[in-house]
Amino acid sequence: MDISANDLIRDKMEEETLKLQYAKERRRKYIFILVCLILAILCSLWSIVVGTQEISFSDAYRLIIDHLNGRVFDISTDDGFNDHIIWEYRIPRTFTAIFAGAILALAGAVMQSVMKNPLADPYTTGVSSGAVFGVALTTTLGATMGIYLGRWGSIANSILFAMIPVAVIVVMSPFFRKSPSTLILSGVAISYLFSSLTSLLLVTTNAENLAGVYHWEIGHMAELGWDPVWVLLVVLIFGAAVLWPLANKLNLMSLDDKDAKALGLDGRRLRIACLVLLALMAACVIAFTGIIGFVGLVIPHIVRLILGSDNKFILPAAMAFGAFFLLFCDIVSRSLDLGATIPIGVVTSFIGAPIFMLLIIMQKKAVW
Repeated sequence: MDISANDLIRDKMEEETLKLQYAKERRRKYIFILVCLILAILCSLWSIVVGTQEISFSDAYRLIIDHLNGRVFDISTDDGFNDHIIWEYRIPRTFTAIFAGAILALAGAVMQSVMKNPLADPYTTGVSSGAVFGVALTTTLGATMGIYLGRWGSIANSILFAMIPVAVIVVMSPFFRKSPSTLILSGVAISYLFSSLTSLLLVTTNAENLAGVYHWEIGHMAELGWDPVWVLLVVLIFGAAVLWPLANKLNLMSLDDKDAKALGLDGRRLRIACLVLLALMAACVIAFTGIIGFVGLVIPHIVRLILGSDNKFILPAAMAFGAFFLLFCDIVSRSLDLGATIPIGVVTSFIGAPIFMLLIIMQKKAVW
């Protein structure tokens, strides 16, 4: 009787210890997400006062408050000119960086889960090469989905051609195994195909068009206006609303497809569905900002290294960290050059590449 009682007491103590450890671990993950959100907010406040036009912090937020209170400024005055810069350029650029960073990081985290590959990112399926080809067509030949839609025609063209590689993979999927390695290799093959078509167009065009495609290809945030803010906000809300509830299923994707199917999950079908959604999310970002590298690759790595592999925490943490990272890189790109000519893709690559090399060295195999 005494031995049985001692066993029960010991089991109870171990259970309480495990509960305390689990609660402590959850608090640590929530704190990490909160810290990322706070950093993103602080960077957004800082972002308003960084640019070619020197505006002090106090003047910038005085103008914002006056604008929100309905005051109308004369554009010929200093306050009117600064108000125009803040509301037409800096605030939209800040929100675009936040939403684009969150979308790319979210897409990267999910892509790595469904592909079971830490090297996967939102561009794995050939989305970026297809988008570049669409932009090259618009720039060199003037071929767009909507000639009378102006800028939106070019954006639609980019999204359409970005989705073509994914459509090819989906159509061809019945003819090959829907394993992660097969899908990745298919994406690589299609990427090379579209890259060769893009190169064919660019070698026959003039220097001005070539410079335009190149500038778009390495990513930019300049003079985008409010249009991408609303589009990317809708994309982010829709993507998060669909993917976050799938966190438990994404956790099962780390298992072999046969083992996952034994637990009631059709891994191959979910993988294809996620690829289509992630490609559409990435295509919407690319259509406005161009190709911004390393956000969808490095951010999920860092988050997994800190929080583990539970997608219930990985996905929101990746969105928060991605928003902060891309906004911080945008601030750096504007701070380094008063002409604001350094593309943000250059900064993300310059910062992301060393971090990625460090993560490769520090990689914990247990995470995967």
